[in-house]
Amino acid sequence: MRLDAIAITPRLRNGWEATDLGMAMVRHWFGPVYAAWFAVALPLFLLLHLLCWGNWYWIPWLLWWFKPLLDRPVLYILSRALFGEQPTYRQFWRDLPGLLRRQAFAALTWRRFDMARSFTLPVSQLEGLNGLARRQRLRDLGHPGRGSAVWLTLVGLHLEIALDVALVALIWMLIPDFVAVEFFDLFDDSHEFGQLWLNVIGFCGLSLVEPFYVAGGFALYLNRRVWLEAWDLELGFRRLAERLARVAVIGVVLATGLGLLTISEPVQAAESSDAICEQRRERETQLAQASSPVQRALAETLKTPELQVCEHQERWQWRDDGPDAPPESGSRKNPLAEGFAMLIEIALWLALGLCIGIAVWWLWRQTPRSLATIRRRVQPSSPVPISGRHETIFAPEAGLGTRAWQLWEAGQPREALRLLYQGSLAGLATQHGLPLPASATEEECLRRANAQLANPELVDFLHRMTRAWQATAYGCQPPTDDAARYLCEEWPRHFAATGALSA
Repeated sequence: MRLDAIAITPRLRNGWEATDLGMAMVRHWFGPVYAAWFAVALPLFLLLHLLCWGNWYWIPWLLWWFKPLLDRPVLYILSRALFGEQPTYRQFWRDLPGLLRRQAFAALTWRRFDMARSFTLPVSQLEGLNGLARRQRLRDLGHPGRGSAVWLTLVGLHLEIALDVALVALIWMLIPDFVAVEFFDLFDDSHEFGQLWLNVIGFCGLSLVEPFYVAGGFALYLNRRVWLEAWDLELGFRRLAERLARVAVIGVVLATGLGLLTISEPVQAAESSDAICEQRRERETQLAQASSPVQRALAETLKTPELQVCEHQERWQWRDDGPDAPPESGSRKNPLAEGFAMLIEIALWLALGLCIGIAVWWLWRQTPRSLATIRRRVQPSSPVPISGRHETIFAPEAGLGTRAWQLWEAGQPREALRLLYQGSLAGLATQHGLPLPASATEEECLRRANAQLANPELVDFLHRMTRAWQATAYGCQPPTDDAARYLCEEWPRHFAATGALSA
């Protein structure tokens, strides 16, 4: 089992999430799953009709009894496709006899009535456990996966029955009106063809449900293993190790490249050490044979033991360190170092351009907010915003009632009442010490006003204001002109020091 090749995202799921994962697996591998199902179920269906010729009422019970064997090819396909090893047709037919033969007697006898058989099937088929080892493994996996598997069995049973009835109803609706057939006549199995008809319907319902049932149990089994064996953590650590390995490789490459860049040409002598020492000895001989007493004295001095040591030392230095360094055009060049240096330079320029682009994009995204902030700072006379109904509103102005009446006369009743209502909420917060949360509904605002305001006239005005706003905003029924004028005239008296409505 290769966890790194798994086709799902291992994580901790509850039972129904795991079951839904199984349904998604069948939808994803629909073709191979149903090909494996019909490769075994359809021949068995036909063979049972031949063996039970004339007694076809046995067929539904026999198909139900052989379900544990019919489930195995579906699980075979799902378990291999999940880890990227989808078998070929030749592999499927080669493995099918052993797949059906393994623990078949136990599956068809004492294990047949296990209500969680879709959950226990992977333990027998995929892990190959039997006897005491199987029982111990099921105890380890059992809770809470077994409970979900039992419910899956019950749901699958009822769904299969419902689909059978639905298929019969569909056929009955397609029968022309001139054919005298009642709905319940289609369930008559007193004749052989009636039995055959119901067997075909039952096989269709079984084929629609059973692969999903097997996949749901397999997903529950996988989910329990994820919980117990921490597959999600193991995959996380593997991915982390892969990322660290990639980072290490990149680091080694960069270190190698930087090392190549820092390595400079060694300062070498024109000739080898032996050649230099030979030249020294020849020079000493020339000095000893010279006619000048100074040169002969120099030759005698060079013969002292302290000056007879002839060594050739090499050291590393930067090309531009020495004052007598040769020009760049004349120095020896390292093609590998220069090529790597060019790649590093290009990568650095690309990284710089990417950083500049990200910075420009971020600043562009922040520009509207910045401009809005600057605008608020530049206009010190603007009122301070406070939280109101559904949006940010400002402290009310004295002429708000006049502006609301102008909007009403301009044929905008909704805007006029909205202005009054929002101004009322802002006035409650700024002038009457009753701030209201942005999530409060109109009724909650009224209840708070009734409970905390001691001015009955203000409370009555808020009731009228709220009812007028609700009727206009939600029912498209604005108040009369007199009622609107009353609200506009009364609003400054409660929420503004000045600003009465002009006639």
